[in-house]
Amino acid sequence: MSSSNFKNDIVIAGVGVAAAAVAMRLLSCGFRPVLLSRGLPCIGGIEAIPESALGLFDALSLTHVLQTAGGVWVEGFENAWQDNESVIRPGRYIHVDRASLAQAAMALVIDRGAVIVSCNTLTPLDVEKEWVRVMVGGVERRFTAAIDATGRSAIWSRPIKRHQREIAQIFSAECPGSLLRGRIARIPGGWAYRLGLPDAIAVGVVTSDGTCLEQVNDQIRESLCLPQTQLRLLGRRPAFPQWAEEPVSGRRLAIGDAALAYNPMAGQGIRFALSSALAAAAVVRTLVESPDDKDYATQFYSELVNGERQKHLSSINSLYAHESLSTSSQLAKSSFSKAALPSTICYSGQTKMTGLYINGLIQPREAIALRDGNVVRWLGSFDLLTLRDLCRVPVSTATLLEQLSFKQMTEAEVVSLIWWCLERNILSNHDSSFLG
Repeated sequence: MSSSNFKNDIVIAGVGVAAAAVAMRLLSCGFRPVLLSRGLPCIGGIEAIPESALGLFDALSLTHVLQTAGGVWVEGFENAWQDNESVIRPGRYIHVDRASLAQAAMALVIDRGAVIVSCNTLTPLDVEKEWVRVMVGGVERRFTAAIDATGRSAIWSRPIKRHQREIAQIFSAECPGSLLRGRIARIPGGWAYRLGLPDAIAVGVVTSDGTCLEQVNDQIRESLCLPQTQLRLLGRRPAFPQWAEEPVSGRRLAIGDAALAYNPMAGQGIRFALSSALAAAAVVRTLVESPDDKDYATQFYSELVNGERQKHLSSINSLYAHESLSTSSQLAKSSFSKAALPSTICYSGQTKMTGLYINGLIQPREAIALRDGNVVRWLGSFDLLTLRDLCRVPVSTATLLEQLSFKQMTEAEVVSLIWWCLERNILSNHDSSFLG
């Protein structure tokens, strides 16, 4: 680890899933990741990864580690959030033990050339204009950038903020032939969930009143439809949303839980670990290969994390206001009606120059500024600026539907897209009756 090679070296604090993901991406971009491990034990527990996150595993060349870690496909999820009346949420999930997933991913990145250095503590980071400095093994080393993947500790990314004060108590049991499908239910003082593997189950009991359980009581067992098997306490960990006030500062970026730790109810922790790792690697690459775009790169990453935080807090607040759990996306709402669309539509979005993820780099491009402060350019694979070209002057909705049908979209998807844009003032109703 010669200091003369620091321009190719990236220091990563942590050895979890997020650390392995960003290391894998950096290796593919020609960097050498140096991971600092404090050797802390990992509280295991089964994670349910939605099928929609598999694209991120593919992008990071990590898909096969799911199999290595013992992941299994599971159909659906039982939602008993409202009055314990269970409904099956559709969709496919991969259930996998988080500790096993991290171990398998780290084994892969080590095999690909990443370096792991054991250290008892992590010393403060000194961020300078062209590099960062940190003590490694008692010697000061220079690196081109630093990634904080220390989870909720956020050792290099403080100050942090928290929302609520929930604690999750994680239990597990060996249970051959156990129930695989996950289930979530409310309980007095909080909520609980169960997830299964072919030979084990995991149970999480989340409370906000400070209650500490040493065992799962009969009421929780009944709510989760648990078999009468002995569950052992694996440990306790925070379950409240938490985030770094500055997820990026110069050449230091926080990823995964260090940037934004989700409430486990969202089921988005692994997905965000991977997506933030992919984005952080793009920022690092931009700093090195296109330094003139560094401000766009840091703005991009800050807006990405802050946008995720806003969506998550809004979702959690809705759930605690006794609204039902839902997994439907904006483009899948069955309530969108073609008949209710205005007859004439006009583009009304406002654009700005911002950093966007393009071919592994953050590049300045035009995007649409939304009223909530976020920016958007694509919805799925659809370029929203196409609507500016098609609707710069008022156009009949029937004509727009016909034009968009050539974009390999179904009519239902086109109708949903138009409603989505109308709700966000990207498109406007131009009917004469509306104009008065």
